[in-house]
Amino acid sequence: MPNRVTKGKALVGSLRGPRGGLGQFALVATVARTDTAAKALGTLPKDAQVTGLTVWGAAASNAGTSANVSVGKAGGNGHEYLNALDVKTAATGAGQVTPNGGLLFAPTVAASDITVTATYAETGTASTSGGPWTIILEYVV
Repeated sequence: MPNRVTKGKALVGSLRGPRGGLGQFALVATVARTDTAAKALGTLPKDAQVTGLTVWGAAASNAGTSANVSVGKAGGNGHEYLNALDVKTAATGAGQVTPNGGLLFAPTVAASDITVTATYAETGTASTSGGPWTIILEYVV
């Protein structure tokens, strides 16, 4: 198809991933108030690049002081993809949230398969309600 601006052909190269094609996928899993140790959510394949992360909560946590969800890599620091998203306040604890850039990751390409983990952490009086929170990690391969 001719390019309407230059009147010639505009070639941008061949979009082809390491597995033969470029595809967009999502890893979807939940984190509950009881997941205070790193919970495996699933695996990102080698050469995957994370493009987005969304959290959907059924209900905000009622923890006494704070309640946070973090998403990271098994064997890593536990918050490579999402660092301490507040799930206590009504604005972020319930409904759909796309975390701001300050909480999110710097996109990189996975050198090998990566087990993605999530952790719930709270302080103050222990919660009796809240969650679960669905993590939707979008990536391309």
